[in-house]
Amino acid sequence: MQAHELKPARGSRQNRKRIGRGNASGTGTHAGRGLGGQKSRSGRKPRRFFEGGQTRLMRRLPRRRGFVNRFRIEYQPVNLRDLERFDDGADITNDILKEAGLIDSAKKPVKILASGEITRKLNVRVERLSLTAKEKIEAAGGTAEETTERKVRSERRGAAKRKRRKNKPAEGEAAGDDKKGKGKAKAQKGGGKAEAEKGTAEGAGDDKKGEGKAKAQKGGAKVEAEKGGAETEGTGDDKKTEGKTKAQKGGGKAKAEKGGAKAEGKTDGAAAADKAEIGKDSEGHGD
Repeated sequence: MQAHELKPARGSRQNRKRIGRGNASGTGTHAGRGLGGQKSRSGRKPRRFFEGGQTRLMRRLPRRRGFVNRFRIEYQPVNLRDLERFDDGADITNDILKEAGLIDSAKKPVKILASGEITRKLNVRVERLSLTAKEKIEAAGGTAEETTERKVRSERRGAAKRKRRKNKPAEGEAAGDDKKGKGKAKAQKGGGKAEAEKGTAEGAGDDKKGEGKAKAQKGGAKVEAEKGGAETEGTGDDKKTEGKTKAQKGGGKAKAEKGGAKAEGKTDGAAAADKAEIGKDSEGHGD
């Protein structure tokens, strides 16, 4: 037999069903879609979870839908009493547990639980150990090590939550104190700023006051200078008047002296005239 002579087995391949090719084909008229309605239309399909207009089940039972955490890690549990089958000093890993039939897969994470007791010294290295199981293994003289880091800081999640709840009011008070301290600091800062502005204003007022005082002193000095000038002028006027009076007085004296000189001249003339008259009389008398 050659390759071109190969044929599929009888009945393994069937012809495709031809829809809407007449009643003789068996799927004519309605083409297998019924007697009409929404589902018989081409290109029309009800949306997902549609139940004909009634309230769908997902909304009728919202609390029973459930929630799947896609970040959840499913551990394969192994109890401490199951580790009693191993000899002292044995290394317990995922592969060893898989060979012993304690877990289903060596690729999935394993967690050792504290159910039961252990008396053998074992070196356990798995992804996760409970705190009690770790204490029991170490108390028996063995070692316990986790191969992956915990995502939460506290090993006891419940204790950490209770601690946070217990310290939450204190933290709130501390936050309130911080806010209060910040508000007080801001108020003090604002007061200091106001005082600084006030001091600046007072300094500016003092400067203006000093400037006004200097101007006033300068104006007073000017007034005094003008007053002194006026007094000087007054003194000059007095001196001038005094000089004028003296000059007038001197002129009067000069006039008086001149009048006296005239009077003397006149007196001398009168004396001469009298002398002449006396002489004339004497001549006449002698004649």
